Amino acid sequence: MSWAYAAFAAFRELVHFVLSLTVMPPGGEVVLQTGPRGRDRGNLVGRIGSDRVPLNDGRWLRVLVQLYLDAADGGKLKVDKSLFQYQLDEEAERWVFRYDYLRNPEDQHPSSHVQVRGIFTEEDVVPTRGTLARVHFPTGRVNVEAIVRLLVEQFGVATNALPQVWRPVLAETETGFLRIAHRNVSGPRA
Repeated sequence: MSWAYAAFAAFRELVHFVLSLTVMPPGGEVVLQTGPRGRDRGNLVGRIGSDRVPLNDGRWLRVLVQLYLDAADGGKLKVDKSLFQYQLDEEAERWVFRYDYLRNPEDQHPSSHVQVRGIFTEEDVVPTRGTLARVHFPTGRVNVEAIVRLLVEQFGVATNALPQVWRPVLAETETGFLRIAHRNVSGPRA
């Protein structure tokens, strides 16, 4: 097994463990895809052939994390792009919210942002892009642990372990993420 694949596999194991401990039912999986982009790149996704992870509430979490090894930074494992989307159906026609992170954004959208599929309760507010779902609200970089907490505490997704088990695990893994996480400015540099 190459060093690159071992780094990707360790990250996959961590994400799979966090989701299995919390919101993903038995039989759900997170897999690593590698391909034609080279041995120093990979994608973390839901089951093979999809980027969806089943949830304990019968709904879905779309997961896509594009990984790479940065040769210019000693071969460190880094995230180029991530997407976490809570959706009611597997086809993503009924999604609720979506968090995106882009290490190198190419347009005016914030590098880290959330989109919400809903309606405004205030009639005098009309976004320039049409609907609320098209608004990219800037956020800090969001990790899988924050998504799990949101799903459990705000949307009532059942967990596979008791809170006294999963909460300390999430706190520990998130602390590790926060020590090394890349953070962009909230808009284009030029």
